Amino acid sequence: MDFQHRVAAWHATRILAETGASAPWGLGAAVTLESLRCEASLPIDDALVGTSEQGYSYLQAKRTLSRSAAEDSEFASVIDQFVRQFLACRAGTPGGRNWKRPADPLRDRFVLVVGPAASATVRIKLPAALDRLRGLVQSQPFSDAAANAGETAALNIVIDHVKRIWQAQNGAIPSDIEIKELLALAHVQTLDVENGGAAEREAKDLLRGAVLREPAQADVAWNTLVTACERLAATKSGMNRAQLQKLLLDSGINIQATRSYRVDIDRLKAYSILTSRILNDLANIKVGAVNVKIQRPVVDDLRRHGEAGSLLVVGEPGAGKSGALHDLVQSFTGMDVVYLAVDLLGASSLGTLRQELGIDHELTEVLANWTGIQPAFLVIDALDAARGAPVARTLQSLMKLVLENGGRWRVIASIRKFDLRYGDANRDLFEGAPPSPFADPEFPNVRHLNVPILSDLELALIEPQAPALHELVSRSPEQLRALLRVPFNLRLLAALLGDGVPAADLTPIKTQIELLERYWRQRVIRADGQADAREDVLSRTCEEMTASRSLRAERAKVVQPSTGLALDSLLSHQVLSEWQETPWSRTQHHLLAFPHNLLFDYSVARLLLRRASAEIVALLVAQPDLVLFFRPSLSMHFQHLWSEDRTQFWDLTFKLMHATTIPEVAKLVGPTVASALASSETADVFDPLYRALADPEEAVRNDAHEILKHVIGSLLPETLK
Repeated sequence: MDFQHRVAAWHATRILAETGASAPWGLGAAVTLESLRCEASLPIDDALVGTSEQGYSYLQAKRTLSRSAAEDSEFASVIDQFVRQFLACRAGTPGGRNWKRPADPLRDRFVLVVGPAASATVRIKLPAALDRLRGLVQSQPFSDAAANAGETAALNIVIDHVKRIWQAQNGAIPSDIEIKELLALAHVQTLDVENGGAAEREAKDLLRGAVLREPAQADVAWNTLVTACERLAATKSGMNRAQLQKLLLDSGINIQATRSYRVDIDRLKAYSILTSRILNDLANIKVGAVNVKIQRPVVDDLRRHGEAGSLLVVGEPGAGKSGALHDLVQSFTGMDVVYLAVDLLGASSLGTLRQELGIDHELTEVLANWTGIQPAFLVIDALDAARGAPVARTLQSLMKLVLENGGRWRVIASIRKFDLRYGDANRDLFEGAPPSPFADPEFPNVRHLNVPILSDLELALIEPQAPALHELVSRSPEQLRALLRVPFNLRLLAALLGDGVPAADLTPIKTQIELLERYWRQRVIRADGQADAREDVLSRTCEEMTASRSLRAERAKVVQPSTGLALDSLLSHQVLSEWQETPWSRTQHHLLAFPHNLLFDYSVARLLLRRASAEIVALLVAQPDLVLFFRPSLSMHFQHLWSEDRTQFWDLTFKLMHATTIPEVAKLVGPTVASALASSETADVFDPLYRALADPEEAVRNDAHEILKHVIGSLLPETLK
């Protein structure tokens, strides 16, 4: 029985090797072995091997065997199994197993596997005669298949056994054509799978070269497969490639990815490396030519808990989520990672995602065949950058499939708190208790990690790298210092300092809007008389992005002959950038993007939303889907109104609340901004709201009540709501 298990294990190695091993028994060059079943309940019962062509090879294994004309011989028993299998296949069973169909000589095989101790007639002469018989035309006699007396004798004995057994099974002697159809399926294979035998050495070499990541594990892998085949025979069950891979992985044997997926895996590795390079600026702060790197403890926590399971990375806009993910990916030395940046993708389906990534198989399929014993990571940066576009649904489908598949792949994705707050799909995908002390109490049932603002210890890391920036931060008034704990804001301030803006001009800044406006004056307005042209380019860029609901715009629809120099200025000052379709492609001259999504949000707030309240409401009523796309910009616009025109602030808040067809999300923005900014002011800032609560018109009172409810709600911790 041990010989049968070793024969099965030999074939299991070829299943694991896939295209790294040629198929036996004269199957086509493109055919691979796919599955193995031991002790199948079939006439040929030792093993059943499935192939990639939906073919089946039925194996009978005999360590020793000699040619014999005796009806009760072991040789006759083998021929009996072949005849009964042929007749069973020809009879078929509607609705039965796939192999219960007429056997096809192009894709099916009846295989006698023998050891080197079998007679030379069985090992050499019989297979030679069978090979020639497969080439005979119908009119040729059987004798044309034999080249010598030994082959003639072996073939005649086989034919006599076939006729006798066929008549006993079927009640009639088979015709020559029927005999040829049967013997066209018959093959003899010699395998020395004993300890130290040639076939065993071949199997181990195949494991080393095509299956294992650590060739030194070949012996233990082979023994594991032999033991597994013994167990399969006892239970009359089988395994496919994926199950064989899992068997080895569960035994601590590290294996390579399936060979036909390795090109795709290499492409995904290259894509991820280049994505990391593109996003490198989001993990660093530049002060002129000086590069500042802040090592954040949250990254270590993210790595520890990310290895344990999938999770979301949340945080406020600009908190450093992208930088944390970038540093996380950089820490995964020697581990398997796929790194996707949402704002570099336009995939409307998993099929188009495959095309964008430049792979031949679906991404989920590649991940399933990218094997290993360590955790692996699908890292997705900025889910919120999809802004409700089809790419958002694509990525949700991708994450759902990967999470449902289980296995070693963890999904680590970043998203703004607002988008998580109002996105049921993402909360459901990552349901669970937060594993880290870096958690937000607003999401007690979401497995997440919150990227906090910069601590004093983190800010202190700036001093040896950029003393001037550190001095500005450390001597800043309290409000500015609090503002600079947000990495995006610190990056803007560092850019202004690097541009030569005096520290004295920066220290009066108190809010993010003021900081953005100062940045805008420095990089967009400037003092060269081209401010209008640059703002025209930016306005057209925002309008084009809004029309397409994406964060990129076609250059030809944005630039006019008179604004070409203005665009060059915006590109050189990094207010705009030229988009890359894929990380390895050349920069796309014809597509424009913003270096950071918050710059887009502010540009929209400044250039498209600074209009009468009625116009904003009319725009959102006409295009309700704009609410999600514009939501960060709406917040910035409300912040601007709070500091510049409180009357307009409350006017817009009430008009949005009163508009019945505008999504509820838009109605929350004003109250949320008010609750956040009013904490440092006196209670009379809410006088317009108090007066509305007593207005004679019921509709106004109702709107005021809803606004007050949202103001109070945004002030309360989530656990008290």
